Amino acid sequence: MQRCGLAVMRRLRSALAVLRQIVGAPDYQRYLAHHAARHPDRPPLSPREYYADFVRWRFESGAPTRCC
Repeated sequence: MQRCGLAVMRRLRSALAVLRQIVGAPDYQRYLAHHAARHPDRPPLSPREYYADFVRWRFESGAPTRCC
């Protein structure tokens, strides 16, 4: 039963990641992977900073564009 539960949880996480991409919601784990690959010399934003940056980027006019 536990093995089946883990498989279901993995599928739910994958489905949520796809849903976030479709609706444009931020994905902190994906950001961390991107940041480690593209900007290893700089520390990543904290989760709070990341979401604040996302909201600013998404909703404020004249906000700076993202790095990549």
